[in-house]
Amino acid sequence: MNGASKKSLSERVAVKAAPISEAAAGAILTIDLGAIRENYRRLKARLGDVGCAGVVKADGYGLGGAQVAAALAAEGCATFFVAHLAEGVLLRQALGARPAIYVLNGIQPGAESEAIEAELGVVINSAGQLAAWRSAAQRAGRKLKAGIQV
Repeated sequence: MNGASKKSLSERVAVKAAPISEAAAGAILTIDLGAIRENYRRLKARLGDVGCAGVVKADGYGLGGAQVAAALAAEGCATFFVAHLAEGVLLRQALGARPAIYVLNGIQPGAESEAIEAELGVVINSAGQLAAWRSAAQRAGRKLKAGIQV
């Protein structure tokens, strides 16, 4: 195990791309948050009263999870899904306390308290996860958010 893997996630830093010109880059990806917002507005208009959530796992599929989620939240999106606990914690820090955030892949055993502290819900994928989340709720002395994958 190298030294980097022993650090907590908050101690690690992302590797930044080299600052080069657009001509040298070969390809430039531009994310239009206005288009994302418009797509959400159109989808919500077609759905009416049916709920609609933003799935921003894997850093918003490489588009910038916090930025995409903030744009969706500005349009009224109140529920988000991420893949892993760390993504949920980062998204909670970016969006604040209001939106519901659920972890699609469940929570690793022993990490329940971190999910509770970040006010995250869990998508339950197995009977074992259900038992662990129920036990965590009992220890916390309150109801916890959960969804069930069918």
